Amino acid sequence: MGNLVDNDIRGTFAEWLVGRALGCISDSDMRQGWAAYDLLYGDVKVEVKASGRSQSWNLHQPSRPIFDIAARKWTWLASTDEWIENDPPARSADVYVFCLHNPVPATNRNVRDPNSWEFWVISRQTLDGKLGQQKSVGLATLDRLALRIEWPEIRQAVDRCAQE
Repeated sequence: MGNLVDNDIRGTFAEWLVGRALGCISDSDMRQGWAAYDLLYGDVKVEVKASGRSQSWNLHQPSRPIFDIAARKWTWLASTDEWIENDPPARSADVYVFCLHNPVPATNRNVRDPNSWEFWVISRQTLDGKLGQQKSVGLATLDRLALRIEWPEIRQAVDRCAQE
Protein backbone atom coordinates (compact mmCIF):
# COMPACT_ATOMS: atom_id res chain seq x y z
CA MET A 1 0.00 0.00 0.00
CA GLY A 2 2.97 2.33 0.18
CA ASN A 3 3.57 4.78 3.03
CA LEU A 4 0.90 3.91 5.61
CA VAL A 5 1.65 7.14 7.49
CA ASP A 6 0.17 9.28 4.67
CA ASN A 7 -3.34 10.35 5.70
CA ASP A 8 -5.16 8.92 2.69
CA ILE A 9 -3.36 5.59 2.81
CA ARG A 10 -3.65 5.35 6.61
CA GLY A 11 -7.40 5.97 6.23
CA THR A 12 -7.70 3.19 3.67
CA PHE A 13 -5.73 0.90 5.99
CA ALA A 14 -8.09 1.81 8.87
CA GLU A 15 -11.06 0.79 6.68
CA TRP A 16 -9.37 -2.55 6.07
CA LEU A 17 -8.56 -2.95 9.78
CA VAL A 18 -12.18 -2.29 10.79
CA GLY A 19 -13.46 -4.53 8.00
CA ARG A 20 -11.27 -7.36 9.26
CA ALA A 21 -12.48 -6.82 12.84
CA LEU A 22 -16.06 -7.07 11.58
CA GLY A 23 -15.30 -10.01 9.28
CA CYS A 24 -17.02 -8.25 6.39
CA ILE A 25 -14.11 -7.92 3.93
CA SER A 26 -11.48 -10.20 2.49
CA ASP A 27 -8.07 -9.37 1.09
CA SER A 28 -9.52 -9.58 -2.44
CA ASP A 29 -12.42 -7.12 -1.92
CA MET A 30 -12.25 -3.92 -3.95
CA ARG A 31 -12.69 -0.62 -2.14
CA GLN A 32 -15.21 1.94 -3.47
CA GLY A 33 -13.52 5.26 -2.69
CA TRP A 34 -16.46 7.63 -3.12
CA ALA A 35 -19.25 5.38 -1.90
CA ALA A 36 -21.82 6.65 0.61
CA TYR A 37 -20.26 4.43 3.31
CA ASP A 38 -17.09 2.36 3.64
CA LEU A 39 -18.25 -1.08 4.74
CA LEU A 40 -21.39 -3.17 4.69
CA TYR A 41 -21.62 -5.38 7.77
CA GLY A 42 -24.72 -7.48 7.22
CA ASP A 43 -27.33 -4.76 6.66
CA VAL A 44 -25.38 -2.17 8.67
CA LYS A 45 -23.68 0.63 6.72
CA VAL A 46 -20.38 1.51 8.42
CA GLU A 47 -18.34 4.67 7.88
CA VAL A 48 -14.71 4.58 9.00
CA LYS A 49 -12.98 7.84 10.00
CA ALA A 50 -9.24 7.80 10.65
CA SER A 51 -6.69 10.21 12.04
CA GLY A 52 -3.33 10.06 13.77
CA ARG A 53 -1.25 11.94 16.26
CA SER A 54 1.70 11.87 13.83
CA GLN A 55 1.55 13.17 10.26
CA SER A 56 3.87 12.25 7.39
CA TRP A 57 4.85 15.89 6.88
CA ASN A 58 5.86 16.33 10.55
CA LEU A 59 6.41 12.93 12.16
CA HIS A 60 7.79 14.11 15.50
CA GLN A 61 5.35 16.92 16.31
CA PRO A 62 2.04 15.56 17.65
CA SER A 63 -1.01 16.88 15.85
CA ARG A 64 -4.55 17.51 17.09
CA PRO A 65 -6.77 14.82 15.54
CA ILE A 66 -10.03 16.00 13.99
CA PHE A 67 -12.58 13.84 12.17
CA ASP A 68 -14.95 14.96 9.39
CA ILE A 69 -18.59 14.15 10.21
CA ALA A 70 -20.32 16.61 7.88
CA ALA A 71 -23.71 15.68 6.50
CA ARG A 72 -23.64 15.45 2.70
CA LYS A 73 -25.98 16.95 0.11
CA TRP A 74 -25.18 14.15 -2.34
CA THR A 75 -24.31 10.48 -1.80
CA TRP A 76 -23.18 7.91 -4.34
CA LEU A 77 -24.54 4.36 -4.14
CA ALA A 78 -21.69 2.29 -5.51
CA SER A 79 -23.85 -0.84 -5.96
CA THR A 80 -26.15 0.94 -8.47
CA ASP A 81 -23.84 3.76 -9.63
CA GLU A 82 -26.58 6.18 -8.58
CA TRP A 83 -26.33 9.65 -7.03
CA ILE A 84 -28.93 10.49 -4.38
CA GLU A 85 -29.72 14.06 -3.34
CA ASN A 86 -30.18 14.50 0.41
CA ASP A 87 -32.47 17.41 1.21
CA PRO A 88 -31.63 18.32 3.89
CA PRO A 89 -28.02 17.07 3.90
CA ALA A 90 -27.61 13.80 5.81
CA ARG A 91 -25.08 11.34 7.13
CA SER A 92 -25.51 8.11 5.17
CA ALA A 93 -23.97 5.41 7.38
CA ASP A 94 -25.73 3.70 10.27
CA VAL A 95 -22.61 3.40 12.43
CA TYR A 96 -19.38 5.42 12.51
CA VAL A 97 -16.07 3.93 13.63
CA PHE A 98 -13.49 6.58 14.55
CA CYS A 99 -9.91 5.29 14.45
CA LEU A 100 -6.97 7.06 16.08
CA HIS A 101 -3.41 5.97 15.44
CA ASN A 102 -1.48 7.01 18.56
CA PRO A 103 2.32 6.57 18.20
CA VAL A 104 4.57 9.56 17.57
CA PRO A 105 6.38 9.16 15.29
CA ALA A 106 4.14 7.02 13.10
CA THR A 107 5.88 4.31 11.09
CA ASN A 108 4.67 1.69 8.62
CA ARG A 109 5.31 -0.92 11.32
CA ASN A 110 3.26 0.71 14.07
CA VAL A 111 0.42 1.70 11.73
CA ARG A 112 0.05 -2.02 10.88
CA ASP A 113 -0.21 -2.92 14.58
CA PRO A 114 -3.88 -2.93 15.70
CA ASN A 115 -2.69 -2.35 19.28
CA SER A 116 -1.37 1.10 18.33
CA TRP A 117 -4.90 2.29 17.50
CA GLU A 118 -7.87 3.38 19.61
CA PHE A 119 -11.46 3.30 18.40
CA TRP A 120 -14.83 4.86 19.17
CA VAL A 121 -18.03 3.42 17.73
CA ILE A 122 -21.02 5.76 17.52
CA SER A 123 -24.41 5.42 15.86
CA ARG A 124 -25.67 7.96 13.33
CA GLN A 125 -28.59 8.60 15.66
CA THR A 126 -26.20 9.65 18.42
CA LEU A 127 -24.19 11.90 16.10
CA ASP A 128 -27.35 13.50 14.73
CA GLY A 129 -28.99 13.84 18.14
CA LYS A 130 -26.00 15.16 20.07
CA LEU A 131 -24.08 17.05 17.38
CA GLY A 132 -26.74 18.02 14.82
CA GLN A 133 -25.17 19.56 11.73
CA GLN A 134 -21.70 19.87 13.30
CA LYS A 135 -19.10 19.21 10.59
CA SER A 136 -16.14 17.87 12.58
CA VAL A 137 -15.41 16.25 15.91
CA GLY A 138 -12.35 16.03 18.15
CA LEU A 139 -11.21 13.57 20.79
CA ALA A 140 -12.87 15.29 23.77
CA THR A 141 -16.27 15.10 22.10
CA LEU A 142 -15.73 11.48 21.05
CA ASP A 143 -14.87 10.65 24.66
CA ARG A 144 -18.16 12.23 25.78
CA LEU A 145 -20.15 10.22 23.25
CA ALA A 146 -18.52 6.78 23.56
CA LEU A 147 -15.89 4.75 25.33
CA ARG A 148 -12.49 4.27 23.73
CA ILE A 149 -12.11 0.65 22.75
CA GLU A 150 -9.46 -1.64 21.33
CA TRP A 151 -9.48 -3.44 17.99
CA PRO A 152 -10.93 -6.78 19.24
CA GLU A 153 -13.95 -4.91 20.69
CA ILE A 154 -15.08 -3.29 17.42
CA ARG A 155 -17.56 -5.99 16.35
CA GLN A 156 -19.39 -5.99 19.70
CA ALA A 157 -19.55 -2.17 19.72
CA VAL A 158 -20.90 -2.03 16.14
CA ASP A 159 -23.49 -4.69 17.00
CA ARG A 160 -24.60 -2.63 20.02
CA CYS A 161 -24.80 0.63 18.02
CA ALA A 162 -26.69 -1.03 15.18
CA GLN A 163 -29.48 -1.82 17.68
CA GLU A 164 -29.98 1.87 18.60
